[in-house]
Amino acid sequence: MLGKNLVSGFCVAFSLYSKIPMPRTEWNRDTMKYALGFLPLVGGIVGLLELGWLYAAMRLQLETVLYGVVAALLPMLVTGGIHMDGFTDTSDALCSYGDRDKRLEILKDPHVGAFGVMYFAALLLLQCGLYSQFFSVPALMPVLVIGFALARTIGGGAIVWLPCAKNSGLAHTFAEGSDRKPVRIAMVVEGIMCLLGIASFSPVCAAVLVAVLAVLLPLYRRFCLHTFGGVTGDLAGFAITLSETGILLLCTVGGLLMRGLA
Repeated sequence: MLGKNLVSGFCVAFSLYSKIPMPRTEWNRDTMKYALGFLPLVGGIVGLLELGWLYAAMRLQLETVLYGVVAALLPMLVTGGIHMDGFTDTSDALCSYGDRDKRLEILKDPHVGAFGVMYFAALLLLQCGLYSQFFSVPALMPVLVIGFALARTIGGGAIVWLPCAKNSGLAHTFAEGSDRKPVRIAMVVEGIMCLLGIASFSPVCAAVLVAVLAVLLPLYRRFCLHTFGGVTGDLAGFAITLSETGILLLCTVGGLLMRGLA
């Protein structure tokens, strides 16, 4: 039964958080028990595809802008943009300057406001620029590959560690359906494995990430609880998207510093 639940959880995680074809699986408490524990694996797939695209772009001697645009769009193509959607909705809610109920209402609204569109465009342009610059100094590509998985341990971990802001939505469904103790352990173990993997390629990057996470994770917890009353699926996507962008920034700046010291 455990093996069947693990396979079902894998299929549920990939069918929701990616566009990778999976066998049809009914969503219930058994199939969703361990689904969130497989979320970082989706990030691993994204990272490997980014590695493949970097290799192809270098072999074909493509221009940096073309590489940057495709690299920025690749995660959305794999995931269907579910995390970027969370970033967009959260940006809309934060720019409303309304009370907690108003912000939650905006998160639930399927329509996109002007502020969400502007922040989405700004983030995508930033990512395109960072990827284009990264293409000239891709020494820290292994860190970036692992970073996609690490970002999902943060967003997925928030769903099982923090209280939900509302009694509906995907976050609530997964939080209630998860066997929290093993999923929490899985998220912690996966996060540690990601950091150890990064440390094996760049101890400095790993140390920077540990220091930044030690500061930002408590702030993110406070942000969710104080601003929204808990976590939602959109807030988890917001965390994943910003974490990916932050790790990309680290790899880009780190590559430039390595080149300057060479």
